[in-house]
Amino acid sequence: MRAVALTLSLGVVLAACRDEAHPAPGTPVEPPLSSPEAIPDAPVSGRIHGAPFALRDARYVIDRRVGYAHTDIVLSAGTAEAACAPVAPRESTSVWLRMDGPGKIATERGRVGPGGEGTWRVHYQVHDQTGWSGVGEGAAVLVLHEPGPDGRLSGGLAVCFSDEAKSCVSGSFDALGCPPTIDQPVRGTPPPEAVPPQYLKRIEAPAPPAPAPSK
Repeated sequence: MRAVALTLSLGVVLAACRDEAHPAPGTPVEPPLSSPEAIPDAPVSGRIHGAPFALRDARYVIDRRVGYAHTDIVLSAGTAEAACAPVAPRESTSVWLRMDGPGKIATERGRVGPGGEGTWRVHYQVHDQTGWSGVGEGAAVLVLHEPGPDGRLSGGLAVCFSDEAKSCVSGSFDALGCPPTIDQPVRGTPPPEAVPPQYLKRIEAPAPPAPAPSK
C-alpha cells in the first residue's frame, strides 16, 4: 500500500512504447557528430520525421518487473503540468533510449547502435493521421552522467535515424526520475534514486507492530 500511495503522489508517466508501425529500415547512417565532446550544451533539437523537434520534457523510468526489466530515457516535444505528470499533447513526438535488463545507469560516453549494439538502443516515435509510427535504426554518440543525490540524470545525445526523412537531433538534457506508468499490467517499483528522501524514509521505516489481540 505504501508503494501504491507513493506512485500516486508522484504522478504517472507516458509510456515510451506504444503500438506502432515500423517502416522498413533505410540506408545505414552515421551520427551527426564525430564525438560525444562535440554535443551542443543546449536542449536537444533538430528534425524528426520531416518536422522540427525541440525538447520540452525529459524523464527516465526504471521498470524492475521480473521479465520486463528495462530503463527508458524519454525526450519529448510535449510538456507536463507538473513533474512526472502525463505529457501533453499525448501525440507528442519523442526520442528515447532504452537499456534492457536490470542494469544500473552509469556514467558513460560513446557510440550507440545500429542494431542494438552497446548498452543502449535509440528510437523515435511520431503520431500522424494513420496512428503511431516509430524508427529504431540509427546511429548516435551519447554522454550520460550517473544520477545525482536529487535523482536527476544529465547527458547529451546526437543521433541520426535510418529513415527517408533523414531525421537527426542533437543536444543536452536533464532528466527527472519518474515511477513507471500506473496502467502497466503489473505496477513497477519507483526508482529509489529518483524518490525524495522524505518518501524513502517513509517507505523504509519498519511497520509498527500489530496490536495484541484482546482477551
